[in-house]
Amino acid sequence: MPTREPVAGLRKIPEDMPALLRPPGAMPGDEARERFWNLVAIMGIVAVALAAMGWWSYGQVRGSLRDLRAAGLTALLEAESGALAIWIDEKKRAAERWATAEPVQRDAAALVELARGGMDAAAVCRSPARRALLAQIAPFVALEEAAAVNLIGRDGAIIAALHDDYCGLTVAGGEFARRLEPVFSGRTVFVRPFDERDRVGAQARVPFDRPLVWVETPVRGGAGEVIAALGFGRLADERFGSLLVLRSGPTTREAYAFDGRGMMLTQSRYVGDLRLAGRLAAGESGILRIPVRDPGGDMMAGFRPATPESEWPLTKLAQAALGARSSGGPFDGVILEPYRDYRGAQVIGAWRWLPDKEMALAVEIEASEAYAPLKHLEIAFGILLGFFAAALLAAVSSSLWAVRLKLREARRIGPYTLEREIGEGGISHVYLARHSHLKRPVAVKVLKPALATDEVTTRFEREVQLCSRLSHPNTIEIYDYGRTRDGTFYYAMEYLDGLSLEDFVREEGSLPVSRAVHILRQVCGSLKEAHDRGLVHRDVKPHNLMLCRHGGELDVVKVLDFGLVKELENPHTRDITQFARVLGTPLYMAPERLRDPADADARADIYALGAVAFFILTGRRVFETQSEHDLVYQVLNVPAPSIADSGAADAPPVLAALVARCLSKDRGERPATVGEVAAVLAEVARERPWREDDARAWWSRRPGRES
Repeated sequence: MPTREPVAGLRKIPEDMPALLRPPGAMPGDEARERFWNLVAIMGIVAVALAAMGWWSYGQVRGSLRDLRAAGLTALLEAESGALAIWIDEKKRAAERWATAEPVQRDAAALVELARGGMDAAAVCRSPARRALLAQIAPFVALEEAAAVNLIGRDGAIIAALHDDYCGLTVAGGEFARRLEPVFSGRTVFVRPFDERDRVGAQARVPFDRPLVWVETPVRGGAGEVIAALGFGRLADERFGSLLVLRSGPTTREAYAFDGRGMMLTQSRYVGDLRLAGRLAAGESGILRIPVRDPGGDMMAGFRPATPESEWPLTKLAQAALGARSSGGPFDGVILEPYRDYRGAQVIGAWRWLPDKEMALAVEIEASEAYAPLKHLEIAFGILLGFFAAALLAAVSSSLWAVRLKLREARRIGPYTLEREIGEGGISHVYLARHSHLKRPVAVKVLKPALATDEVTTRFEREVQLCSRLSHPNTIEIYDYGRTRDGTFYYAMEYLDGLSLEDFVREEGSLPVSRAVHILRQVCGSLKEAHDRGLVHRDVKPHNLMLCRHGGELDVVKVLDFGLVKELENPHTRDITQFARVLGTPLYMAPERLRDPADADARADIYALGAVAFFILTGRRVFETQSEHDLVYQVLNVPAPSIADSGAADAPPVLAALVARCLSKDRGERPATVGEVAAVLAEVARERPWREDDARAWWSRRPGRES
């Protein structure tokens, strides 16, 4: 319906509408839109190419940097492993030199003989032979800064010691004893740091509460057999503990060792941070105190785990090293994807498991330092992409602005800007539009360019010219008309807030007699003015009758579409006979018009008015057929049924008789004028009035006007 209220399903002006069906002036918008999307496509291709090149470059640099980091970590691990091996070998050779000295072997053999003779190990440990042995090795103890000396018999008993507290203790039955087995087979071994209570028993009184690292070497008897193990213990947090600490320059690189339980065996370079995080007490070194486990977050940044350390998982590096220990190799590896270390910091690292020493070496560096060059590359590409994005945004914005101008221009017809399509007829589109200055909504009817023949254009011109002569309040008001730059005819009319009688009956069903009469009287008023001016509408039907809210009034009827109007008083007026038949609706066409589309007077409109009355009173068509051929036959030959028999049983007889007269096949039997029809309707209205309260109640249930 050209001027109906917007409802669901109304569409905006289609952007892909074929050129011949577009609103006039739309082609410049097409051109602008095409240029805009071409620009977007080009910029998109450039963006994809730039992104692909950047991603490829980034991947190449990242791959090269990963190779460099892997080589660097491996080299550092090799250097730290070599330094540790040199220190251990040096201590082992020094211990062997003293253990093979004849005086040491003699005094040690004397102590072993005392133990074999049945003397208590504690008594042996305090015998003069012990003092003789200690006197022999005193220079070595001083030179090597050994903190403890133990002479251990084959049964694990300590039969000589630098400290009396060790006398009578034994290392048998523990892990330390297992580590001594190669010594009694003739090999010198390095024993990683041990807590002394783990070495000699949890209940023993020991002189050290700090872990010791031991070098154990065999002592041989006169026949060359191993009779005891001579061990030199050093405090682990002194020379050994600092062997792997890296302090060169402002770097986050770190090297450390850990045992098969995942406990650190060397000093952490982050002891101060660990103490601040509450993981170490003041004075603790961290050796055998810090597990190489993932706390779940960066503790140096303030993260505090909710679970105890024993429940934390091993770090990725520790898992790899201890997994290699369990599976039998390979015994080294590099991890280049960032993971959390024992502090919770993101690092990369390399590891090596040392089977003969029962410990692993690790070197790590924070990922932010390791991959810092990638950050610079990311920043560079970010800046480049930022400039590109800014340029793209500027270009797109400029193009979009131009497109909007073009589209706005394309959607303008005269002083009106089209907003959306609200209806379509056989030869025209109807759009909701707004006046550029007044901003009021209007309905603009635009002839379809593909159908803009002289005859159709003449119909448009006649419609607006003839309708503009009419001023009845129930006739649609024409505001303006004109032609577009390409010559297409259009006109602007009032935009109505309501719905057609066609839609009303489809949604609500038949109308009560009082309301139907109220509506029909208004239609009569519009048609009377037209007939008085010598004009016949010729297209009265429910679709062209709008029920509106208008000017504060409710249930106002507007008669629309005077496109088939015939001017009776001007015999020279060109009649659009082709479209009078094509665009007319057979159901509402008088029989004489079906025989001759040009044969129409006021009584043809009265017939159509009767068919409309039948429809709104009964909710049914006058004739229900399956084809237009059958419909034409019934209109010409079959008498119209009574409204009383068709669903309007409560209609007054006078109203039923009026509708029957209007639908007479013989126009001579119809009311002669619309005024005569209106008079009968007025009589019925006095008996069946339609009150304003009834109208207000109905309209209050409908949504307001969409503007």
